[in-house]
Amino acid sequence: MSTVPTVNDAVPGQCRRWLIQAPLVVDAAGRRGSPGAILLDEKGIIAAGPAQSIGTPSGTALQRRPDVVLLPALVNAHCHLDLSAIGPLAYPGSFVGFIDEVRRLRAIDEASIARGVGRGIELARAGGTAMVGDIAGWVSRSTWTVPINQLRSAGMPGVSYLEVFGIGRRQDDAIGVLREAAAGIPRSCEGVRLGLSPHALYSCGPRVYSAAARLGLPIATHLAETLEELELTQCATGPLVGLVKRLGLWDPSIASDRGHPVDLVVKAMGGGPFVGAHLNYVSPRHIHTLAAGGGSVVYCPRASRYFGHPHNDHPPHRYRQMLAAGVNVALGTDSLLCLDTPQRISVLDEMRYLFGRDGTQPLCLLRMATVAGAVALGFDPALVTFSPGPTAGVLAVRFDPARDDDPLRQILTRTDPPQWVAGPLPSAAALATNT
Repeated sequence: MSTVPTVNDAVPGQCRRWLIQAPLVVDAAGRRGSPGAILLDEKGIIAAGPAQSIGTPSGTALQRRPDVVLLPALVNAHCHLDLSAIGPLAYPGSFVGFIDEVRRLRAIDEASIARGVGRGIELARAGGTAMVGDIAGWVSRSTWTVPINQLRSAGMPGVSYLEVFGIGRRQDDAIGVLREAAAGIPRSCEGVRLGLSPHALYSCGPRVYSAAARLGLPIATHLAETLEELELTQCATGPLVGLVKRLGLWDPSIASDRGHPVDLVVKAMGGGPFVGAHLNYVSPRHIHTLAAGGGSVVYCPRASRYFGHPHNDHPPHRYRQMLAAGVNVALGTDSLLCLDTPQRISVLDEMRYLFGRDGTQPLCLLRMATVAGAVALGFDPALVTFSPGPTAGVLAVRFDPARDDDPLRQILTRTDPPQWVAGPLPSAAALATNT
C-alpha cells in the first residue's frame, strides 16, 4: 500500500521547519492569505495566513507553489470502504435491486474484506482524505474486526462503525453483537474509534437502536434515504417489505411502529446525538428535530444523484435549510459503487458537484468537507484547519493563475486531484479524537 508523504520527505535531513508559499491559503476557520503561506515543523503548523505576515524565517526549507490553492486535509464522514473491492456499479434500476447486487458481490471472507478496505484507504488518500467515518459491514464474528484493524494499521484516523442488521425477531441477535463488540473491541487505538451502526429502520428494529444508544459509543445510521424506506416505516408496504419477506425476516411486530424514520430513530435513541447519513426525504419539522438533538447529518450528493433522488416531485435535499437551522452537515461519498471517480474517493468531488449544481458558497462547502466532518466524528476540528498545532495535513489543488477569477472557485470547476503537500503528520493520529 502506498503511503502519504509528510513534510519530512520534502528535504530529508536538512531542515526541521518548512515554509510553503502559494497564491491562496484558505481554511474554514476564517484564515485566508492571498498570497499566502504555511509554516510547519515536525509537530504541525506554526503559522498560516498572508505571506507578508509570515515572511521568510531563517532556517526554513522554502517550497513555492505558484499554481495551487492550499487547503486543509479533508474528512469523509460517511463511506463504505470495504465495497471498494467491487468498484463502480451500474445502477440496476431500483433500490432493492441495488441491495441485491451488493449482497451478491460484497466480500465475505477475511482476506477479501481486508483487500477491499485496503483499496478504499488508498483511494481515500488519493482523494486528500485524512479522516473517515467508515461503515464496517458486519458479516460474521470472524471478520468484524477486519475493517477497524485495517484503518488502525494504515494510520487512517476515523470512526469505524460496526454495521449490524436485526429486524423483528432478529433484534436480540443484533443487540448481542453490539454488546459483544462494545465489550471486546478496543474503543480507541491509533486514532481510530469504534462506533456502532444499526444499518437502517428497514433492517434494524427500534430495540437495536435503543441498545446501541446505551453503550456509549458513536452511532451512525442510514436515515430517510429512500421513499421505499418511508413507505415501509409509515405504511408497512412497498418493495422493502417484499425484500424483508423474501429474506424470511418478516414478522407482524415490524408493522407495529409506524412513523417517519427521523421520528422513530430519535424516539428509540432517547433524543441523544447520532450521525444520520443521507436524509434525502425530510420536512422542515424534522430539521428542527435534528437541530435540537445535536447530532450531525452527512450528505452524499453524488450517491443521491446515482439513486435518482429526489423522486416523485419531492423537493431537493434540504442541506441548506439544515445549515440555516444549526444542524451540523458534513459531506460523505457513500461507496465507490456509486461514484464517477474510480481513481479516488474524495469529498472534494462532492464539493465540486454541489458548486456546479447549486452554486453553494465555496467556504460553506469547505466547512462541510473539513470542520463539519471532524465534528460529526468527534475529532478536534482544529486538525482540519490551519490553526497552529497538530494538523491532519495540507493539500494542494491546481488552478490557472492566468485567469482573473477567484482560485477557490476555480478549483471547484476543475477535475484535478488533490496533492498532499504535508501530512498527515505523525502527531495528528495520536491527538485526533476527543476522548
